[in-house]
Amino acid sequence: MNKKRMLIVFSFIAVVTAGLAAVGGIVESSENTKPSFTGEYNVAPDGRIAYVMESDGKQTLYVKGREAERHEVYTAGKSQKLWSPVFNENGDLSIVETTGYSEAPPGEQEFQLEHSDVHTISAEGGKIETVLQARGVITDLVKDPARKRLIINGIHLSTKGEPEEGFMPLTSGLYTLNPDGDLKEIRSFEAYSPSSLSIAENGKRLLMVLPDDYKNATPDSMFKSVQRIYEMNIEKPKEMKVVSNKNSEVPISEVVWMEDKNKLLYQTIMNYGEDGLYEYDMVTYDRASGEVGDRLHINDSVQHAQLSEDNTLLYYVKETSEANQSETFELFQYHLESGEEEKIELSPQN
Repeated sequence: MNKKRMLIVFSFIAVVTAGLAAVGGIVESSENTKPSFTGEYNVAPDGRIAYVMESDGKQTLYVKGREAERHEVYTAGKSQKLWSPVFNENGDLSIVETTGYSEAPPGEQEFQLEHSDVHTISAEGGKIETVLQARGVITDLVKDPARKRLIINGIHLSTKGEPEEGFMPLTSGLYTLNPDGDLKEIRSFEAYSPSSLSIAENGKRLLMVLPDDYKNATPDSMFKSVQRIYEMNIEKPKEMKVVSNKNSEVPISEVVWMEDKNKLLYQTIMNYGEDGLYEYDMVTYDRASGEVGDRLHINDSVQHAQLSEDNTLLYYVKETSEANQSETFELFQYHLESGEEEKIELSPQN
């Protein structure tokens, strides 16, 4: 999940400032009377889509069925954000309801003063169970496919004590959350928050994107770091290994895992080091050979990439900045065999 997004920015400023808007979710959309998609979504194994719309400053979770029927599931409290919906193994939904990121300038945000809840909700609406209440910002939820638990990504997350006063350096953590509310830390990170989490089918390994100086970040190293793909053994979280090319200077962002083919799909910059605007695309990567394969020719920056259950469809969000400084988000599906891209129409009603 934090799950919590961004154009690819590969520096400390991106990870801690603009990147935090990404890690936690793509949710700082303007308050419009017309309902607008916030960029938060999840696709169930049976093809249903959970997505969040915002209207008049309120965010609402909807579910769209395979036959295009859709219905309202849950509306957040005033000024609250809905991030990182996920379908559980029984078909219901878990979602983060949070106060979100502080509006203070970068370097002054007091994440420990924010609040985040995790709810479990029937996909038809109705019964709501609050599984976790915490201080801090929960940015991502990831469903462990092998267990009835969630993986949580959070910043200054705590369920005990009172918040410390004043600014605190950024620290983030990955956690397991059981249905009974039991929260256990897997490991923490200083200065950075991992992004683009992807879990193995057996629930034992987790992929993520982190700058290569995440162990010993310094002001100098942060502006020279390169975002790479790492794999973590959840039972042995200190054993992190680089999955992408260790020698490449080209940064990586979004990653999805094609386990059955021992391949990855990840987003990178195709014209890195050249003058002009960056050209983004998703490419295939063979883990066995370490070779980069074909690009998908999406030819645009995407966010929240997710594969369908059968690995035939790639879902992702595109963000467009408007003249009034607001953002518009649209959901797409990409057919990996044909290379065709389709926009998915989302609305709050049939």
